[in-house]
Amino acid sequence: MFDDDAPRNRVIRLFNLLLALLIVLNVAAVILETVEPIRARYEVFFLGAERAATAIFAAEYLLRVWTAVDLHGGRFGHPLWGRLRYMRGFFPLIDLVSVLPAMLGILGAGDLRVLRLLRLLRMLKLTRHSKVFSLLWSVFRDEAQSIGALLFILCLTLTVSGALAYMIEGEEQPAVFNSIPAAMWWAIETLTTVGYGDMVPATAAGKLLGGLVSIVGIGTLALFSGVITVGFLEQLKTRREHHAPVPVEISREICPHCGHRLSLDLIEPAAKA
Repeated sequence: MFDDDAPRNRVIRLFNLLLALLIVLNVAAVILETVEPIRARYEVFFLGAERAATAIFAAEYLLRVWTAVDLHGGRFGHPLWGRLRYMRGFFPLIDLVSVLPAMLGILGAGDLRVLRLLRLLRMLKLTRHSKVFSLLWSVFRDEAQSIGALLFILCLTLTVSGALAYMIEGEEQPAVFNSIPAAMWWAIETLTTVGYGDMVPATAAGKLLGGLVSIVGIGTLALFSGVITVGFLEQLKTRREHHAPVPVEISREICPHCGHRLSLDLIEPAAKA
């Protein structure tokens, strides 16, 4: 039940569904708990639900660590180092982070308000039970070089345009474009075409720069979405080909009804007859 690579049967699907439902309900309770009238009226319910959810998630984490030695592939076969290696993985770290704030809150350590908000990190546990997230991770992993190149172009454009905006608009609007970091905030708004309007170029050169940055931003974001879309389609095609049913070739040595290979002792006399 804790092996993500194991074949899915009805029991495992039901277990994952119940666990995902518990995560959603727990996150909803954390959100509703921030509404003061609701929290004051159902404080005992919220406290009991949180402790129950924390106990279940903690037991799940401990059981996953304990059964890591029996996972498919044998990567964590060693009783000690295998479990420690498993605990360094992405999903085990998410499981630990989702439990740790609540445990610290029960023990009375840390700011309770911050720890309550950190419980929202339990939403990340849903990534383990969703095929869409695993598909996205595969896309990001396979297209890492292309995505890195696009991010480098965005950072380069952001830095250069921020420096140019500070140089052009700094004297005209010293209270607005008072530093390169402040001008970079304007560049972020312009690159993403959000345009809050809190920082607007006043000079002709600044407006020309803003137009160029907007065009570059649209082109870069279009390339980024294109890379993700192509990678997503390729992953879908690969998975469909991998899970496609393999046609069974019917021959004299294979039973046409059950698909099992027939014994040669039965085939040879039948062929002679």
